Amino acid sequence: MTRSDTYPRPLVLLHWLVFAAAALAVAAIEIKGFFPKGSSERAQMTVLHESFGLIVLLLMTLRLVVRTSVKVPPLPSSPRWMEVSAHAMHWLLYLLMLAMPVLGLLALAWSGKPVPFFGASWTLPLTVDVPLGRSLKDIHEAGANLVFAAVGLHAAAALWHQFVLKDGLLRRMK
Repeated sequence: MTRSDTYPRPLVLLHWLVFAAAALAVAAIEIKGFFPKGSSERAQMTVLHESFGLIVLLLMTLRLVVRTSVKVPPLPSSPRWMEVSAHAMHWLLYLLMLAMPVLGLLALAWSGKPVPFFGASWTLPLTVDVPLGRSLKDIHEAGANLVFAAVGLHAAAALWHQFVLKDGLLRRMK
């Protein structure tokens, strides 16, 4: 396989960095539930969730810039419906991985809460609207289920290509 048959290294690196940051954000919010309300450990897990969410936003913004400025390898020869599905899934993942942290940020800001980043924090210059902030938090939390489903389908499709179709699709991510 030649370099033109694989994703550019910056995109591969950003793919896995986004995955790691998102996984850490999810882990933090899930671990939070093990601690009693009002505990410092629970608060720390929230800060970690929000901080890793910001990292996802920064990395995804960079990833989108890189993605639109470099050539990606063609898909293996596949039926048209597979190609359309693959492109749709990738752009859905881009949208979700940008929208989720933005919704989280806006939920915090409109709820009148500071935005934390590993110990530092700042306040976005938005008028406090607690009901709107609560609604955005609900959308953010519901969106997590959509992210889980999309990531699961993405991984399942990659494994299908690798082990059933054996078409070399995963080698593009070397």
